[in-house]
Amino acid sequence: MPQPAAEVVPPRREALDALAGLLRDAIFLAERGTASGADIDAAMRLGAGHRQGPLELIATLDPDERREFGITWTPPAIAPGPVEVAAVGADWTGSIGILGSGHMATGIAEAVTRSGREVIALTRSPESGERMRDRLAASLTRASERGRLGETAATDALARLRTTGDAADLSIVDVVVEAVAEDLDVKAAVLSELDRAIPTHVPVATNTSSFRVADLRPFLTAERPVLALHFFNPAAVMKLVEVVVPDDVVGAESLRSSAGSWVRAIGKTPVTCADSRGFIVNRLLIPFLNDAVRLHESGRGVDEVDELLRRGAEHPMGPLALIDLIGIDVTIAALESMTAVDDDPRLSPAETLRELAGSGRLGRKTGAGFHTYR
Repeated sequence: MPQPAAEVVPPRREALDALAGLLRDAIFLAERGTASGADIDAAMRLGAGHRQGPLELIATLDPDERREFGITWTPPAIAPGPVEVAAVGADWTGSIGILGSGHMATGIAEAVTRSGREVIALTRSPESGERMRDRLAASLTRASERGRLGETAATDALARLRTTGDAADLSIVDVVVEAVAEDLDVKAAVLSELDRAIPTHVPVATNTSSFRVADLRPFLTAERPVLALHFFNPAAVMKLVEVVVPDDVVGAESLRSSAGSWVRAIGKTPVTCADSRGFIVNRLLIPFLNDAVRLHESGRGVDEVDELLRRGAEHPMGPLALIDLIGIDVTIAALESMTAVDDDPRLSPAETLRELAGSGRLGRKTGAGFHTYR
């Protein structure tokens, strides 16, 4: 007797199964007041490349689908209107400082110098400053050769970068952006040195992706305005910047307004959120990537998992390929950072992540991770 054909599950349904944890997390952030629904959706579109923000996606589900996925939240009937913002360029119109000379520091410097503003970068040595200048020059040249930037504009942007080994040279800037290694001890050392060298009225922003502003404030004078300006990689290209100003920071409301206006003035889109671990994008994206690894551990092939989210949810890159791009070790560190303040078992790094890291397969940077790169 012929057996009945197995039910074919549509890719969208399977993708929704894989996204269920992310969707519930997005509701949690909205209900807790970590960020507005509009900023949550904008962050995931611009920072993670998702076609729809998670709350926008939930709004497309019918009530039965929401119940099926354990979603009890109901989207508002009327979408919020445009947010009033301060005049573009208000307050921060001059040069900015950057702490660091690596990949992210150089990308932020490119975004700022291309906007017409000058950058003073504090680097560890003249040699690291020269390497930063060389990387910026190479990136600007590529942009010019691809027709995205005029040759004169590229030359002018490079001329707006100045490097120094003296922290006191950053006393004249509108804001200093810290973009050193994602290591609390390293950040503490450079911030403490900077704090002693510049006036307390100069705001200091961290580009951290895994710590909170609160984690860094002990290394700065209490009266200093402090915030996060979290750029995304590659910083010269990605449009999103997460702006995080704790309410108890001196002049918080004015600082938030100035930061948001400055972000727009350099051609980026700001979203604001509370000072919680992972902010918006990483708090939603990193646990979702961990979920995808566990889906693979349940028996789905690497390519199958990636294709499922590309086809079923129209993600620009499969989650396992994205982990390879981020770095297996970086993903583990981000999960462990979240686990330190939240005992949710979803945040415990999947065993496959640890196995790959233990074998030296850290993703694209080592030539192999979930996928192999040649």
